[in-house]
Amino acid sequence: MDQMTSTKQPGNSRRAGRRPTGGSLLLIGVLIIGVGMLTPTVNQLISQQQRIRDLEADIATASADLDQLTTEKARWDDPAYVRAQARGRLLFVEPGDTSYFVVDSGGQRAPLAPVDVSVDMHETKSDPAALYLESLIRAANADSAPTSQETP
Repeated sequence: MDQMTSTKQPGNSRRAGRRPTGGSLLLIGVLIIGVGMLTPTVNQLISQQQRIRDLEADIATASADLDQLTTEKARWDDPAYVRAQARGRLLFVEPGDTSYFVVDSGGQRAPLAPVDVSVDMHETKSDPAALYLESLIRAANADSAPTSQETP
């Protein structure tokens, strides 16, 4: 056994000290360039596959919506359905029919408290034209974020 280990050690040390040859460096360079050239193509393929999956999902949703709209259109071709919708949505009645409205009287209402009304005359110290102008300015800036001056 000592002979086997002694014969393998000089061979291992000789291989460990080897330097890469020009051919192996060329092969590594070609591999790196090949990977660099294929990477954008693979990324494009992956993004196209994702786009195809998204479009197929959109097509499935559109098909379901189309089926629903086709069913709805078929309902509107039925005169009885149109009549029922006119009665329910527009409150139409047939000649000779009486329309009734049901008012919920079962709920308890809060008793009306007497309101104290003053008979004294008060004068306001604000200018109506300035209030109107401020209202117009606030309406024009309704979409913008409120500033610290505009918040109450």
